[in-house]
Amino acid sequence: MNFKNFDNSPAITNLVSEYETSHQEGMSVFYDETVFLQLIDYYAEESMIERALEVADEAIRCHEFSASLYIRKAALLIRIREEDEALDILDRAEVLAPNAVDIQLLRAEALVFLGDHSEALLILEELKESADAEKLSDVYVTESLLYEKIELYDRMFYALEAALSENPDNQDALERLWLCVELSKKYKESVRLHERILDHNPYSHIAWYNLGHAYAYLGRYEDAIEAYEYAYLINERFEFAYRDCAEICFEMGYYKQALNCYNEVLEHFAPDSDLFLRIGQCYHHFGDIRKARNYFVQAALLDPVNDEVFYHIGLCYAAKEEWKKAIRFYFKAINIEDKREEYFASLAEAYFQIGRTEEADQYFREATDIAPEQAQYWFKYASFLIETGNTETALQILDEAEEYAIGTELLYCRIASLFKMDKRMDALYLLNEQLENDIEMHGLLFELVPELENDSAIKAIVSSYLH
Repeated sequence: MNFKNFDNSPAITNLVSEYETSHQEGMSVFYDETVFLQLIDYYAEESMIERALEVADEAIRCHEFSASLYIRKAALLIRIREEDEALDILDRAEVLAPNAVDIQLLRAEALVFLGDHSEALLILEELKESADAEKLSDVYVTESLLYEKIELYDRMFYALEAALSENPDNQDALERLWLCVELSKKYKESVRLHERILDHNPYSHIAWYNLGHAYAYLGRYEDAIEAYEYAYLINERFEFAYRDCAEICFEMGYYKQALNCYNEVLEHFAPDSDLFLRIGQCYHHFGDIRKARNYFVQAALLDPVNDEVFYHIGLCYAAKEEWKKAIRFYFKAINIEDKREEYFASLAEAYFQIGRTEEADQYFREATDIAPEQAQYWFKYASFLIETGNTETALQILDEAEEYAIGTELLYCRIASLFKMDKRMDALYLLNEQLENDIEMHGLLFELVPELENDSAIKAIVSSYLH
């Protein structure tokens, strides 16, 4: 059952205000049936279902022979999973409107949720024989719900495709397609389907949004960004389109474009902690640490248990080399979430910077224990050990790392360790071997052991692979 998407027009605002005043004063109201339906739809759209049901009951007392009001009440009851009561209401509606397709559609939907799938399917098959195109489209949408419940996701997709073939503007079908494509993994088919829908109606913001999702999962990120942009340009109140577009831009490193989207969300909608976090991250990438930290603080005020916020505040202090403050905020993050390897690695780095190598060693170890498959943390740990003169231990750590992770950086770290231990022949052999396989990251060797950059033999070897 569709509930109207209101745009806070003065008429509906005044109507709701009038009704609320009467309700608070304990006064009964009598409105025309269509006015009651507007009120019900408004409260349903605002997810105030209990109030919508109160209005429906009051409306039925005033218009006891209105099948539309019974139908609306039944739809609300199904929405809050009171299917048995909904079926009773539908029986009363059917007496008033024996041939109403909406009654049978809602009956089928209630039966789907009650698990009586065969009876629901029987009703839907009967409806297909007589329904016009618009109602037939709704039949297929309800059928898609049945297939979702029995986990036949391919059939769910084909039912929604059929719904949109009958009525390309069916909003319920378009809204359900996003979930369906997620479940069925039919991303390529989704692209083709939504391109057809947009040929019919290029101003369907939901179709553009769904197309953006399909493109994103297919790795067509530029196309996804463009599709999301069309979605929110058509409907400037479409919050998900702004957010999803921003997320892809952020992951692609388009921080200015991401920030523009996040600011649009901030302008049109109530902010949340994650929104302020993302805005702060954009400013951090721009190098504006002060502004970044301000947004992180706002994020923390909205959600004091958002571990990522405290971690990023710590990163802001680290960027200013205020290591003790960074440590304090890293611990705040870890106290909330103690299974994030990057928190421990950053904490270890901060301790290293203030000369507390024992704690640094402890927390680098913690990072590798949490994410042993990630080479970067083994590299950070071994690099720390090399820099603090514990080269032999670094080699042991690199031996351990080989059991879990693979990475070019680990091989260069091993070469650096061998040079530091005066095992020059072994180091040169591995260096030749590694340069032949991957020369792009050879600069790591000089970062780990800067004096090697002036070693004539090493310069000659590197040069031979560069030409």
